[in-house]
Amino acid sequence: AMDQQASQAPRQRQRLNPFLRKPLWVILEEECHQQPSIDSTNNNGTDATSPGDVDGIELPQRNNDGEQEEKFSFEYPDHDNNSPLAEQPPSQPQHRQHHSLPPRHLTLFDLVSIGVGGTIGSGIFVINGLIANSHAGPATFLSWIISGITALLSGCCYAELSGRIPSAGSSYAYAFVALGELPAFVTAGMLTLEFLLSGSAVARSWGDKVVEWLRVELNVSERFLQLLEPGYGINPAACIVSIATTVLVMAGVKESKMVMDFFTWIKVCLVVFMIVGGFILFNSSNFEPFVPPEFGASGVLRGAVSSFFGYLGFDAVCCVAGEAINAERNLPLSIMITLSNVTTLYVAAAIALVGMQNYQDISPESGFPEAFKANGVEWASQLTAFGEVFTLPVVVLISVVIQPRLQFALANDGLLPPMFGEIDSTGNPRKGALFAGVLMTIFATFVPFSYLDDFVSAGILIAFTVTNCSLVIMRRESPESKPNLLPKLLAWFNAFSFLTCLVASHGLQSPIGWILAFLLGFVSILIATKISRQCPPTKSFGNATRKTTTKFYGDKKYFSTPLVPYIPCLGIFVNYFLISQLSFLGIGILLIYTLGVVLFYFWYGANNSVGRREGWEQQQKEIQYSMVEAHDDTSRLSSEAVMT
Repeated sequence: AMDQQASQAPRQRQRLNPFLRKPLWVILEEECHQQPSIDSTNNNGTDATSPGDVDGIELPQRNNDGEQEEKFSFEYPDHDNNSPLAEQPPSQPQHRQHHSLPPRHLTLFDLVSIGVGGTIGSGIFVINGLIANSHAGPATFLSWIISGITALLSGCCYAELSGRIPSAGSSYAYAFVALGELPAFVTAGMLTLEFLLSGSAVARSWGDKVVEWLRVELNVSERFLQLLEPGYGINPAACIVSIATTVLVMAGVKESKMVMDFFTWIKVCLVVFMIVGGFILFNSSNFEPFVPPEFGASGVLRGAVSSFFGYLGFDAVCCVAGEAINAERNLPLSIMITLSNVTTLYVAAAIALVGMQNYQDISPESGFPEAFKANGVEWASQLTAFGEVFTLPVVVLISVVIQPRLQFALANDGLLPPMFGEIDSTGNPRKGALFAGVLMTIFATFVPFSYLDDFVSAGILIAFTVTNCSLVIMRRESPESKPNLLPKLLAWFNAFSFLTCLVASHGLQSPIGWILAFLLGFVSILIATKISRQCPPTKSFGNATRKTTTKFYGDKKYFSTPLVPYIPCLGIFVNYFLISQLSFLGIGILLIYTLGVVLFYFWYGANNSVGRREGWEQQQKEIQYSMVEAHDDTSRLSSEAVMT
């Protein structure tokens, strides 16, 4: 009784440490104990999973009378298993109830659908024509190839981390393990820009396109269109699509997944149709001159900067890692399939568009529909315009699907209120989806995004940079004689890279600017080289202990990014170069937004953090005990199903 009272006593809160890192084994233990499928029964009608051996947990045994014995035994990496707390069910803390984990149900096809559906959009429908007309001419496809290679730099980092850390939250989860709690929380704020605000911007863009399509293609009366354009910055069509996608997501995981897969591949079919149509109408004379003299090679590079933003969204698959089947294989594979397919479609579409119409005549707002119309194929023009309006809402849908998963990860760590960590019986975070949908609807309906595009883009690139830094931390370590060398070198590399890109983008009008940019870039290269030479590779991923490595990774093969730290460092440099191309207003708004995120962390997150209030070991006891209960429920449901 005294032991039980001691276990129920409030745990002493740890000292505030904004850079408290979440142990890698905590995430791995949590993910491998997700609810098993209820149809895992053998031919005899009994549960195919041994009740005494589920991923290192000795589950409660049953005697011959079917009664459950009281013995519990948990195994923790690097934890004393003889602790009194390990001999009895853990008590739930008063301030937080442990949240159930959603089941793993997303196949490789579903993950690729999320990646492709969230990436392909304005890149083909708008950016292609803009680059061809204003930056690169017939060489537009070279811009897409360059930007595709640069996107692959960060894509490799996401691929490795998603397979090694298959947890909901994407860059947030990686930063929590590698950099600490506050950097992870700030990264979550950047991801919110990518999913919530970007989804709102797409919904608003869709609303504008609907009005234009109704006016141009269907000749709808202006009296009706006034309902969709009431003025004062209000966009009713954006409100409608935001509400519709929110209702669909709240209806259930299965329904939203089916609709998402359907619209994604309808969009891909539309793009293939546009490409095939362009090649049928191809005129080789439109490729002369290949690089227009008014643009030159610098125009191709400027086009690459603009086209890079067409790749944003491929990392969305990492946010649903906690629901992916065979995550260590399917997540890296889905990222690589997404990037390769998207790049292929972008390059082919660029060639088809310029081959169909001279670059000087290409519309920077509506490239393919106007090009088909210029070639006299009116029906293809109408079909393309309708297809863009019909398929673009899938990007909004994916945003509403992804954002609640990010909120779920934050709530599970105590950094958001518990309501965001609640899921229904199908694994759907309905309250989180409702909250995200309401916010998205408000932003899409009332907030013009003409001044926020650069702000959102900068936030997304910061999240990419954090992911690249996280991989370096997990794959390299400081020498024993200088335990803090790697974090210091990585911080200096980020600082000098940003300064180099800033000077290169805005200070090359004078010789001093050229000299300064060269010196800063040279120092950045020296720092990356010093990381490679003085910070040896870790003995195991994230310096995990041998017990953790053996238990969770075993002999499995994982995707491994080559040339670490050079590939991640090059990705960091490219991200900062793209940020330096954005307006100072957008960067300034991002700094103010970041300050607000930090203040919210110290007001709420730091006071409710699981790592600070309870410690990670106590959280694991709750996870494992809840999984024991889930296993009992699964066994009961399996037996009832077989008897029926």
